[in-house]
Amino acid sequence: MSWIERIRRWLETWRPRRSVDAPRPAGPLPMVLQQLEATREIELSCDEVHAVLDQFAELVAAGVDAAALMPLVQHHLDHCPDCREEFEALMRVLRSAPGS
Repeated sequence: MSWIERIRRWLETWRPRRSVDAPRPAGPLPMVLQQLEATREIELSCDEVHAVLDQFAELVAAGVDAAALMPLVQHHLDHCPDCREEFEALMRVLRSAPGS
């Protein structure tokens, strides 16, 4: 079992002792825990996503389900604001191009 899977299992069973109505704790820890929970065994780096981002965007612009064809790219875009911003900028260019 990988360390990521161990953390996921721990997160599934760990529940803080607090009232149901109590606000969630603020700060970086909850965000880090959410990111760890969303981590997959295989993930793409930003460089790997940038290498195929144009293909992914062209599929989306053509109305193809790019997320089904390239799920690792979609997962990365769902969790990386910088790459998501790059993808959205590319989509704006593709939509504004003549003939689109």
